[in-house]
Amino acid sequence: MSHGALQVGFYRGKCGFADVEAIVGGVVSAQFFTDPSLLASLIRLHFHDCFVNGCDGSILLDGPDSEKTASPNQSVRGYEIIDQAKDAVEKICPGVVSCADLIAIAARDAVFLSGGGIYRVQTGRRDGLVSSADIANVTLPGPSITVPQAIAAFADKGLTAVDMVLLLGNNSSLVPILP
Repeated sequence: MSHGALQVGFYRGKCGFADVEAIVGGVVSAQFFTDPSLLASLIRLHFHDCFVNGCDGSILLDGPDSEKTASPNQSVRGYEIIDQAKDAVEKICPGVVSCADLIAIAARDAVFLSGGGIYRVQTGRRDGLVSSADIANVTLPGPSITVPQAIAAFADKGLTAVDMVLLLGNNSSLVPILP
């Protein structure tokens, strides 16, 4: 869960002269050229993380009853890209950058590389310490949910029907256009 005020450029000056967002962007870009379908996976990973307990990185926590083990998360991909980004950032700036922010930055970069434009990411999230498959199973929209149920679930999170279509449609239909 987030604590305190998020801000654009939160890590500026906290890691010397290192640009955390550029490091993450380099990892995402490298993966884009290897497997462009991973861009949709990163966006979905971010969506599934944020939908359960807020954008807290709890989807990354391992355990027998963690969010990773929830039915809707069985097909989530992109964990290895976040691991690579974390490894790259930790070499330069150990113990500072949250996994929650790495997911948010990677998803933003995936949107950009997919041709969806660029936006600024507010950072400064703290990583969650609790990850529950039960909560994820109840909170995440499942494959058999009706359209009205999906619209209501997204509205409960402050999202519109358009947001819903973009996020749910992204799960399988995001096809990046190579330059």
